[in-house]
Amino acid sequence: MSNTAGDICGACTENLTETDGFIRSTLDPAEEYKMDNKRRGLALIFNQEQFWRLQLKDRHGTNADRDNLKKRLSELNFEVKTYNDYNQEKVLARIREAAESDHSDADCFLLVFLSHGKDDHVYTSDGKISIQDITALFKGDKCKSLVGKPKIFILQACRGDKYDNPVTACAAGQ
Repeated sequence: MSNTAGDICGACTENLTETDGFIRSTLDPAEEYKMDNKRRGLALIFNQEQFWRLQLKDRHGTNADRDNLKKRLSELNFEVKTYNDYNQEKVLARIREAAESDHSDADCFLLVFLSHGKDDHVYTSDGKISIQDITALFKGDKCKSLVGKPKIFILQACRGDKYDNPVTACAAGQ
């Protein structure tokens, strides 16, 4: 069975989300975030390798991910702070502290969470936190100095027994 260009393109579009379609059809290249502030911004990396009280498996290899992220984000001029195996209380305290900080001279904010997860939560060393609770702290009414600026959340965590459908790679422009 051979694949025609139409078959391949069809495979590319079947994996698009509503948001992908919206972005592709309405993104104006002239519109972009202002990225010329004094600072690139703060990047927090929460690295959860061990889960003593939760009886979850250790996440071997996560320290390499943390180190690689720290190196790359530093190269991009982020102020990087890493937190290893923090409990729920300490994680939330660091996130609240970041949300209450002044980001007025920063281009953006970035938060990475490397952990186990389930449904709409990520795990700390002793509990779990709702992803919604994390992101809500950076909404405009709570973190005014990030209004109009990118707030980037990277979550490297499984979602329990749910699996993502694979996405077919496409050539540029298709």
